[in-house]
Amino acid sequence: MIVSFISLKGGVGKTTLANNLAAYLKKEYNYKVLIINTNGIYSSNLIFLNNEKFFGNKIYEGIKILPYFHLKIIDNLDFSINDLNYLKRYYDVIIFDVLPNINYILNIEKISDINFLVINPDFYPLYVNKKLYDLLDKNKVKIVENKYDKSIEIDFIEDVFNKEVYTVIPIVKDFINYQLQYQPIAFYNEKSIALKYIDELAYCLTGNKKKRSILDIIFR
Repeated sequence: MIVSFISLKGGVGKTTLANNLAAYLKKEYNYKVLIINTNGIYSSNLIFLNNEKFFGNKIYEGIKILPYFHLKIIDNLDFSINDLNYLKRYYDVIIFDVLPNINYILNIEKISDINFLVINPDFYPLYVNKKLYDLLDKNKVKIVENKYDKSIEIDFIEDVFNKEVYTVIPIVKDFINYQLQYQPIAFYNEKSIALKYIDELAYCLTGNKKKRSILDIIFR
């Protein structure tokens, strides 16, 4: 399965969510997960490389094997679908963390099974991403409201997109600080409330919820 985290606004939390979803799938389901980060030398995931040489753009070469997921950082989309099919034979899930570039997004969304469109409660990213949403295959889009602070009503957001928001993620301290730990949340704090929201993202891929509320259990 191929999953992408997309947005036309930087800083909305795509990388944080992608990393923690990948690690959660490894920890809870023992999935083989590859993250392909398209932000090149500006990727925040460079912290995981421990100052090792930056890897080139052939996505099947120079993949960094980390204990919580495998990582590939590229700075252009110069690869073929055959390269990707080669990787799909090995990995259960391939996650694209896409920089806010319209050409990158439109190319990658076509090959993705699920596109998590990440927005924040702010009018600029809301309307910019509505323009993007109009260009996407809406059947593959899951809207993720991240860093939610109630400044904009969810009903309003759903009216703008004419689509239900898949999940609403509030501001959670662990999402802000996890990079200071040099590892994803699932690997250092299994009781973090942040994992409840990552579990909701994982549900799209696994069809299973491990962090169920008491209401989920009662009305199952």
